[in-house]
Amino acid sequence: MVRSIYSSKVAQHKNPVPNAALHRGILVTSAIFGKDPETGHYPASAAQQIAMAFSQLEAVLEEAGTAPQDVVKLDLYFTNKGDRELANEHWQRIWPDAAHRPARHAHEAILPEGCAFQIVAMAVSDPAP
Repeated sequence: MVRSIYSSKVAQHKNPVPNAALHRGILVTSAIFGKDPETGHYPASAAQQIAMAFSQLEAVLEEAGTAPQDVVKLDLYFTNKGDRELANEHWQRIWPDAAHRPARHAHEAILPEGCAFQIVAMAVSDPAP
């Protein structure tokens, strides 16, 4: 049975959508965005939003009992694809070993008002007994 992940450390969606879903060791996130979970507002800068989104991704992984090394694919959605360089700092912090990084695809997208960045991730780990 699917287990929905709703983390208190992660901004929640307006719609009835969990932060992620876990089933048989496969974790798929919904959009994780750089919105402050306490205020519900987006920081003004793309750099702040990107940093917050990566931190929230780590919180979702932890809550699901998975780790960064379980991530096999990341989709990065930018309002300005030129902001990819801002994501690389966090990418290299979380996955410092180039031989053990997940696949990654950057997209330019129309995002909600004030939102500059979103992450969607897929992870595979050993299912809990």
